[in-house]
Amino acid sequence: MQHIGIIGAGISGLATAKAFLSQGYRVTVFEKAVAIGGVWEKSRSYHGVTTQTTRDEYAYSDFPMPQDYPLWPSGEQVQAYLQAYATHFSVLPHIRFRTEVLSLDYNGHDWQLESRYLPSGREESFTFAFVAICTGTFHKAHIPDVPGLSSFRNSGGQVFHSSQISDTSILENKSVAVVGFAKSATDIATLAAKTGKDCTLLYRKAQWKVPTYFGNKINMRFLLFSRFSEAFFNSPYKTPFQRFLHSVGKPMVWAQWRGLEMLLKSQFKLKACGMVPKHRIEDQISCSLGVAPAGFYEMVHSGAIKAQQTEISNINGKEVRLQNGQTITPDVIVFGTGFRQSLPFLSEEHRRLIVGNDGAYRLFRNIMHPGLPGLGFVGYNSSLFTTLTSEIAANWLVAHVNGTLRLPSHDNMLRDINYMTSWRRQTRPVSAEFSGTCVAPFNFMHLDQLMQDMGLPAQLNRWSPLEFFKPINPKDYQQLLKGAAIHTRQPQPKPVEAYA
Repeated sequence: MQHIGIIGAGISGLATAKAFLSQGYRVTVFEKAVAIGGVWEKSRSYHGVTTQTTRDEYAYSDFPMPQDYPLWPSGEQVQAYLQAYATHFSVLPHIRFRTEVLSLDYNGHDWQLESRYLPSGREESFTFAFVAICTGTFHKAHIPDVPGLSSFRNSGGQVFHSSQISDTSILENKSVAVVGFAKSATDIATLAAKTGKDCTLLYRKAQWKVPTYFGNKINMRFLLFSRFSEAFFNSPYKTPFQRFLHSVGKPMVWAQWRGLEMLLKSQFKLKACGMVPKHRIEDQISCSLGVAPAGFYEMVHSGAIKAQQTEISNINGKEVRLQNGQTITPDVIVFGTGFRQSLPFLSEEHRRLIVGNDGAYRLFRNIMHPGLPGLGFVGYNSSLFTTLTSEIAANWLVAHVNGTLRLPSHDNMLRDINYMTSWRRQTRPVSAEFSGTCVAPFNFMHLDQLMQDMGLPAQLNRWSPLEFFKPINPKDYQQLLKGAAIHTRQPQPKPVEAYA
């Protein structure tokens, strides 16, 4: 029985553990926190956080979210859902909580992992035939190194990352400055405007945000989460319909995006708010696409949120000096400046192979590198419905370990990695976000590739028009995964030289 090591017990780690356990592997999961959930774990979730996508998309294929959940579940509900998933599939007994991975080294045959149990400091060594790294996109909270930030703290000011705003009492009756324009920043700004003394939002540039309902009528999933909507993006691997759209059909593509921008400008009154983005919406949509918090733009328009398009120049005590020449004196600064990915336990030699000089991860299918046998990544294929892309990637890894995955040759995998790295840099710069590990908006393209690698159909009925226009449905993939013996251990097939 091969021993599989899994680092991280968030959405991706749980899906990976379940996939390997279901096939009889011995599994050990290492989780630094006190509970499962990753970014959804209580200590890392800010007050009022909700999912970006609806409960029906943000679910595993074989474990739907409860129907009594709201369409956009809260952080507490997502955590309860993940706990129920881990319990139902008997993952919890295999997790070592409060355990930090110190090092991970390859000895030419197996992976040697050193860990430390944080409460006691006791260190242990493990040997694994295969290791899956599932620390994902939201690994380490990022607070910029602002000149003078320490003097703000020394003067009695409080500094937080958005993930630390666990209770409204932190903001109540305080003058709050929020830095950023991503989901967490605008969520916290909206909360601060309601509970604080005053709120200033500092942002570098305005970004497009989408409503839960376009035109207050059409659920966002019908416009953003279908194969039809994905076809309007300039994909690195195009279907025949996409080739038509992005050649002869370019005027139709242009009209579709400009129409969507006009709708958002009108619905959110972006011009009146002074928040009309200067870039095209199709150039932005990725994993960082934000759903506008209820009331956010209204508060900006009314002045309840004092929005300034500028950055902090430096701080001197309680004085926060801005690049636009103004000075503010907040009691609290909240940085909604995202997270950084990090592999501190991996040797420099292995990190250099996986991470390029630009910080972008170089992985085939965002899951593995052919130069590092026995090592996989899940959650480094983040999407607009990461539960599903992580689950399919976990099944892909099981098929790989079983020897049934239809992989290209070593050289062809490297060629694909180089092509995708070059394509992201030259054609779609926004894909550099999350160190190049976001597959959105090409969610279906990515899922189709993984299913085809496993020898599985990518759709229940590829000839049905409904398949093309309906939103993503994780339940479909439960049926697709059931319909093939991807877990039957067989000799490794010959490499597939031609692939897409």
